[in-house]
Amino acid sequence: MGLEIVVCQNLTPTVLRLAGRIDNETSASLAAAIEGTEGAITLDMADCEYVSSAGLRVLLIAHRDLARKGYALSLANVSALVFSVFEVTGLDQILRLRKTPRSISLEGAELISAGACGDCYRLDSETVVKLYRDGVDPGVAEKEKQFAKAAFLLGIPTALSYDVVAYGGRTGIVYEMVDAELFSAIIKDDPLNTAKYGRMLSDIAKSVHSIKGDPAIFPRIKDQFLDYIGQTSAFLEASDVDFLLERLRAIPDSENCVHFDLHSSNVMIRNSEPIIIDMGDLSIGSYLFDLGLIYMIYGLPELGFCELVTKMPSDQGLQLCDSFISSYFADKGAADYAFFQQNRYFLASLRAIYTITFLPYMRSRMIEVVRDALLPKMRSSL
Repeated sequence: MGLEIVVCQNLTPTVLRLAGRIDNETSASLAAAIEGTEGAITLDMADCEYVSSAGLRVLLIAHRDLARKGYALSLANVSALVFSVFEVTGLDQILRLRKTPRSISLEGAELISAGACGDCYRLDSETVVKLYRDGVDPGVAEKEKQFAKAAFLLGIPTALSYDVVAYGGRTGIVYEMVDAELFSAIIKDDPLNTAKYGRMLSDIAKSVHSIKGDPAIFPRIKDQFLDYIGQTSAFLEASDVDFLLERLRAIPDSENCVHFDLHSSNVMIRNSEPIIIDMGDLSIGSYLFDLGLIYMIYGLPELGFCELVTKMPSDQGLQLCDSFISSYFADKGAADYAFFQQNRYFLASLRAIYTITFLPYMRSRMIEVVRDALLPKMRSSL
């Protein structure tokens, strides 16, 4: 059997779908296909059944050539058998590899939470799975697994993540979560203590923000947003894009960790201790990025995100937000609090801007949020 190569140049990065064997006879054709492609490349290995030493040399040379040009070579949907070849040779430590995820069943599984990015199910008494929605790049789950491991080693209170899985066309990640309860459910069922839970969420956020991040592992979130905001030129006026970039540059730099999806439905409580999940957006930067997310979900009830993300009433979410903000800034200076207040609508817009770049089914809604709801508030608050 030979090697069939289908080039999908309409995707970013360009995808080469491979079917068959990469061996002495076919490796030259793969090398030629890679050389004829511009920019970053992903090899879809779902139907590739064998890779010989000749094929490994082609991949290693392609990886090095692309890296010199500032691009990446990634291999996706690598079968367990083919992946073992990369492990034996040590190339799994050099190349970007993503194994074919294990398929799971949700029969009898309890739905714990449903949010904008995905759903969380309890598989059994010890494990939960976070399933991303259709259209989310399967690589997001693998990145979350890697970041969760790195976060755990840093001392961030997170769950152990050990498996990337598939359910239909969706991908997800399995977490160990022994006898833990969703923080949102606890808050919703105990409205008289909402202010206390706001202070708890503040303490959880501070525990993350107190830890220095490794720039060799985690991206700098402010740098990422230079690109994300640049992409808003497709639906915003140039003056609005420049305004957003100006506000971004005003955010102080920091070497500390930022979760960037830190809300009560991404926190589990086990034996009164918090466990943070959904680590795929863990970054390095200012705590203000996390506070903006909190404010978007809980502090702007007119947007409707509190009920969507946490299932708690908007008025309870607003009370939680007030308690959170008050507690978070209790030991900070007046200038820090004033900066947040002046920039809160811009900070709230950042999660919406980010969502536009990776979640297709939410794109039109988030464009409306940024353009029609938040931009006017940003300008009026300055």
